[in-house]
Amino acid sequence: MRLAVSNLEIPWDLRRRGLKDSIRHDKRVREAIKQNLRELIGEETIITSDGQKMIKIPVRYLDQYRFIFDRATNGRGVGQGPGNPGDVIAKEGDGAGGGPGGNQPGQEIYEAEMSLDDLTRMMVEDLALPWLEEKAKDQIKTTTVRYEDIRKKGPLVNLDWRRSLRENIKRQAAKGETKVGKITDDDLRFRVPEIHEEYQSNCAVYLLMDRSGSMTTEKKYITKSFFFWMVRFLQLKYRTVETIFIAHDTEAAIVPEKDFFTLSNSGGTRCSSAYQVALDHITKHHPRTRWNNYVFHFSDGDNFADDNPRCIRLIKELLDVSTMVGYGEVNYDEFFRGKSTYTPFRDPPWSTLYRQLGTLHHPRFIPVTIERREQVYEALREFLKVREN
Repeated sequence: MRLAVSNLEIPWDLRRRGLKDSIRHDKRVREAIKQNLRELIGEETIITSDGQKMIKIPVRYLDQYRFIFDRATNGRGVGQGPGNPGDVIAKEGDGAGGGPGGNQPGQEIYEAEMSLDDLTRMMVEDLALPWLEEKAKDQIKTTTVRYEDIRKKGPLVNLDWRRSLRENIKRQAAKGETKVGKITDDDLRFRVPEIHEEYQSNCAVYLLMDRSGSMTTEKKYITKSFFFWMVRFLQLKYRTVETIFIAHDTEAAIVPEKDFFTLSNSGGTRCSSAYQVALDHITKHHPRTRWNNYVFHFSDGDNFADDNPRCIRLIKELLDVSTMVGYGEVNYDEFFRGKSTYTPFRDPPWSTLYRQLGTLHHPRFIPVTIERREQVYEALREFLKVREN
């Protein structure tokens, strides 16, 4: 005797259990990644990617609910370390080690794949260029096609197969049949395209980077990480934006984007040279009456002391022709890294340039400081958070 069970005899909810669990699991993975953005954006494998590949993020296995036996009274098994399901795994070399070995199996770990664009959207979903103004002249009109309506008639190219299949199943269910029947014209649903026009003000973003000899490998990496995510943010969020890359030591020059991220360190530091090049370029190409100008400068602050007053003067002039000026200072000291506190004679450890900039009280001049990679995300949020006029 042979028993044959048709898929149609299995309850619909049970047949959808795998899909529901998969969707739930994907949602939990995204939530786990989002909660660990501070650590993820500093990952070297992401920064060095070409922007097109899928990136892999190690995540603890997010298991389904089940009974687990032989747990310790504190809720953890023998040999299980701290942390929660979904936590991003620490990089190699971060483990403390030591202690007796456990006799229970560890947690499964796998690599979750995500596109770089999706990760960027997670980061910048609530961020924007602050104080963005509508300019009366030279606004650029962009058109997009959106499918926001559904109709029963339309060209086959706009046929919505999912909604059409749903209508067929609903019609069959009304007759008491749990199967997909013959598709009729009454089942068909078509998406309706609508043209949307948007006017966007012109926007120019100046990215200034210190490439002097005092910028160590780690300082340079932190700086380039910030600019990497800033460029990704601008590309995803805005259609009408120009990015101008300026690299400087004692002299400054506008460079191509590729050279900006690959230039090596050399020479002394004169930050005013970068501000002067940016000011001259804005005056010539991006007048404030027609452009929203943003200037972001990153340095370790190891500037010539006699150059600091000139930096203050030039920043004031930039504020007159720009919507915002941001200054970020990277202070990564390998000797003190890992110490619980800085010694008194180095506290605070920020440069004379940063201290003098602290006297510049202007609502649209935003200074930030970074000591480690994880703070790149905090710097982005400080520069790009929504602000009142």
